[in-house]
Amino acid sequence: MPAWRTGRAAPPQREPSSPIRRARSIPRTAQSRWGRFCLALSKSSMESSMRGEGMFPRTLRVLVRGRGRSALWLLPVGLIAVWAVWFFRAHVTVYERSVQAQLEVHREVYSIDAPVAGRVVSTQVELHRPVRTGEVLVELDRENETRRLAEAEAALQGLGPQLEAARAELEGEQRGLVEQKGQGVAGVEEARARLVDAEAASRRAQEDAASTEQLWKRGVVSEMEWSRFRTERDRSQAAAEAARAALSRVRSEGTVQSTERRTRIAALQGEIAKLEANQSVSRANVESLRADVESRLVRAPADGVLGETSSVRVGAQVKPGDPIATVVAGGPVRIVAQFSPEALGRIREGYRARMRLEGFSWTEFGMLEGTVTAVASEARDGLVRVELSVDSLPPGIPLEHGLPGVVDVAVEQSTPSWLVLRAVGRALNGPARDPRASQVQGVTELPKGGGS
Repeated sequence: MPAWRTGRAAPPQREPSSPIRRARSIPRTAQSRWGRFCLALSKSSMESSMRGEGMFPRTLRVLVRGRGRSALWLLPVGLIAVWAVWFFRAHVTVYERSVQAQLEVHREVYSIDAPVAGRVVSTQVELHRPVRTGEVLVELDRENETRRLAEAEAALQGLGPQLEAARAELEGEQRGLVEQKGQGVAGVEEARARLVDAEAASRRAQEDAASTEQLWKRGVVSEMEWSRFRTERDRSQAAAEAARAALSRVRSEGTVQSTERRTRIAALQGEIAKLEANQSVSRANVESLRADVESRLVRAPADGVLGETSSVRVGAQVKPGDPIATVVAGGPVRIVAQFSPEALGRIREGYRARMRLEGFSWTEFGMLEGTVTAVASEARDGLVRVELSVDSLPPGIPLEHGLPGVVDVAVEQSTPSWLVLRAVGRALNGPARDPRASQVQGVTELPKGGGS
């Protein structure tokens, strides 16, 4: 029951004992080093318990903090490893940059003059008018030349049938000569056979006549019988002579006929040769007249634009060599770049290149792709001329003569480590000097230290 109800005084309340209070109750004489350590430990534990924290959460925080620090150390180590692999194993393209470069349009200018004298019949000459190769610009009067050309063509066409007829006749005569030779050989053989037969009959008649003559002298046969054999002998001899004459006649006739045919063949060959010569002359005359007619048509020598024109009007008379117009022919676009002399041995034909044009951002318009087509063999004015063809042109960039830019030519593939070593070597060696120049300098400086 509460004290105010009972009327008795309440007993004094005790404060809860604590390690601090207990430590304070220890006599000072009993406090030693160990006591002071225990007192400090108890005080720390009490303060930690009063804040609601213990010893183990603090230990966990320390461990987590150490693990985070280890992860932070692994990040730079990994980056260094990746960089080392790229530095020693990766291959990068090495470009040689030009000192200056520009686009050039290969243009050719053709002067057109009047080839012959004549009167202008028609003209298509207008300033800045595009023309095509072979297009007629000016036509001169060619009526007389056209008429002579028609006559020459008619004469040439007339020679063709004459030549064909002569060749056909020559072919017939040559066939007749061959046939005649065959017939002549057959006639000669027949005449020779008759001659042999006649000679054999003549010999037999002579033998019979000789035998009959002996018998007639003996009186065995009558004179009439002897006369008959004698007549037969004379007839046989005459027949043999006739056969011999016939053989000679056949031979002579064959020779005469062959000679006549050969004469006609020779005449035909001469006529054919003359016709062929006339045909060649007529053909040359026709070609000359055609060229003359064509020369009166002034044509454009190439595709392009009429840059300059003269005051040529219809009906005007022109003389050979009078200027008519000038055709400016547009050619392909190429890149002409100038490099330092160090690039003389590194850039070669066929190497790929790229060009960035000034005034056209390469991030927006892109770059021109090209190929090296020619490299100068020596430097001029301290620069090496390199010509490149344009392989691809980004849209939006006009092909105009004289556009400046920078050309990068891909000369090799190398690793970053090798490039660094090369740069260090160049820095250590310094610029190369000509040993002949040092020798000349030593020779020129030698008299300065010599005796008088």
